[in-house]
Amino acid sequence: MRKRRFISLLLLVPLILILGVGCSRYKPRPIDISKGEYYEDEEYQKLSKKDREIYCDKLAEELVVLEERSETALNELNHNKEEIKRLTSELRDAERVYANLSAQVDELSKQLQALVALPKSWVLVYGECLWIVAGYEDIYGDPIRWPRLWRGNRELIEDPDWVLAGWEIAIPREWPDRHVVVQDEWLAKIAAYWEIYDDYRKWPLLFEANNSKINDPDLIFPEQELVVPR
Repeated sequence: MRKRRFISLLLLVPLILILGVGCSRYKPRPIDISKGEYYEDEEYQKLSKKDREIYCDKLAEELVVLEERSETALNELNHNKEEIKRLTSELRDAERVYANLSAQVDELSKQLQALVALPKSWVLVYGECLWIVAGYEDIYGDPIRWPRLWRGNRELIEDPDWVLAGWEIAIPREWPDRHVVVQDEWLAKIAAYWEIYDDYRKWPLLFEANNSKINDPDLIFPEQELVVPR
C-alpha cells in the first residue's frame, strides 16, 4: 500500500509542476485600450492577478479620458446648436431682404423696359408746341417741363415759342453730369433746372464741384462746361 501511494505521489508531482509552470508562463497579447482594443473573457480569465489589476487600472484611466471627451463633445454640440440657430435666423433675415430686393429689381426692370420703349425723338405736327409735347404721357407727362425740350434742342430751336411742323426734336431723358453755360445763365438758375437739381438752393453744389474754373459764383461765362455732381 505504501509503495503504491508513493508511486502515485511521484506521478502527481510532475503534473502539478506542469500545470503551475504552464499558468505562470501565459503571456497576454499586447493591446492598446486607447484604440479600442480589449481582452476577451477567455483571455481575461488567463491573466495573472497583477496583469488584471494593470488592465483594470488602464480601463479606469481610459474611462476618465472618454468621459472628458464626451463632456467636451457635448459642450461643442450645444455651442453648434446655438450657432445653427443664429445662422438660421440670419439666413431667414437674408431671405427676406433678398425677396424684397428681388421685388425692387423686378419693378426697376419693368420701369427700365418702359423707359426704353419711350420715344427718343418726336416729329412736330401742325398745332404742336413744346408745352403740348412735354405734356404727353410718353414724353414727360407734365407740360411745365417743356424747357427741358428746349435746352436739349438749342441747336435747332432758337426761340422756344417758335417751332415748325416737321421738325424732329430729341427727347432728352438722362440726368446730365455736364452742363454747358449759355447766355443769361447763373448757378442758381442752372441748379433750378428740372434735369439738374430742380432746386435753385443747391447751386453751392455746382460751385464746389467747379471751383477750379469759377472764382466768383456770381460770375460764369457762356461756353463754360460745368460738372454736375450727383
